[in-house]
Amino acid sequence: MANKSLYRAGFVEVLTGSLTVTLPTDLIKQVEKARMSDGSFHWAFFQEHRRWKLKFPALLIADLNQLIRLVGYDEILRWQNLDERADIYEVVITDFSYDAIDPISAIKYYKGSMILEEAI
Repeated sequence: MANKSLYRAGFVEVLTGSLTVTLPTDLIKQVEKARMSDGSFHWAFFQEHRRWKLKFPALLIADLNQLIRLVGYDEILRWQNLDERADIYEVVITDFSYDAIDPISAIKYYKGSMILEEAI
């Protein structure tokens, strides 16, 4: 069984190819401060959400196309990383980039990176 999956609801698309995930996961806490008319501060606290940075050091074109297809979906995706925990998170892809490793070789490999943010 694969340890990492990123997929649409109802469609399982397991991430293939080599993949590394930065751990620990970034926990993003949103806090806002506003100065009141009497000079005091008012604080607003919002729910924490997670961010994962994925790195793909060696992708074949089929793996790259799978990622490009996932980036193209304008919807919330599901993310599960069994190396971290068994929970399934609803995420959005906020960044994706890729580049050819050796553009003149017979078998083309690509490296890529992706940022997933929890959709809360």
